[in-house]
Amino acid sequence: MKKETINKLENENNERLDHYLDALQALKYIMSQSEDYYGHWIENIQRDIIEWQTNQDSKIHLGNYGGMGSFNDLGGGSYFTNIQSIAYRLATNPNDIESVEKSMGTLGLQLDGYHCPNCGYNEVYKSKIETYVRNHFVRAEVLEHFRTASLLELMKKRRDLDWSSLDNQVKNATQLALNSNIAVVKDHPWIETCPKCGKKGIDIYHWVLNNKEDQFVPYSLDANALSDNIRSAFK
Repeated sequence: MKKETINKLENENNERLDHYLDALQALKYIMSQSEDYYGHWIENIQRDIIEWQTNQDSKIHLGNYGGMGSFNDLGGGSYFTNIQSIAYRLATNPNDIESVEKSMGTLGLQLDGYHCPNCGYNEVYKSKIETYVRNHFVRAEVLEHFRTASLLELMKKRRDLDWSSLDNQVKNATQLALNSNIAVVKDHPWIETCPKCGKKGIDIYHWVLNNKEDQFVPYSLDANALSDNIRSAFK
């Protein structure tokens, strides 16, 4: 079968799938597991679902976002924030499936730590390695299920996820950090002086994997300059 024919069939299938509705339903499911925390936002999302089902209107969902106390200020873990990003993008254009992944950006996909500009010492907490691995795992899962409009199904399956299943990935990421001249240490209170040279001026720093995925390199703030494997790892 020709590539053009395959792409056409995939596009036709995407048109039949309701990715936006699936994202809203997944968000509602996550929030319904913690009603005391999310409160009225559950009703707001249910309103958005009904509005979409009855009038095919997605613009009302955009009213949830804005300044302090808005929907985008809610914290709900990696699954919630990734699906929230998808819902927002699709609310602006429900048919623009292709641009969703790029619109999600790279937030959370970098390894966060500290760097001494004086001697070059680099350091990350062990907990940051764990967060990095979780964020990449979640982003990959969310994108995979987004493409088939099965985010709600994913959230039901992941309700009781055991993060210890990612221990091997954490070990691999830890070794990559060490191989990249980044010290991996236990969490400790913030210190102003470098533990290596003793000088003040420690900077917050971010790293991402290089194209070969065998070393961490300094993170570029220009998302357009990042390769695809950095923008969405484990693609």
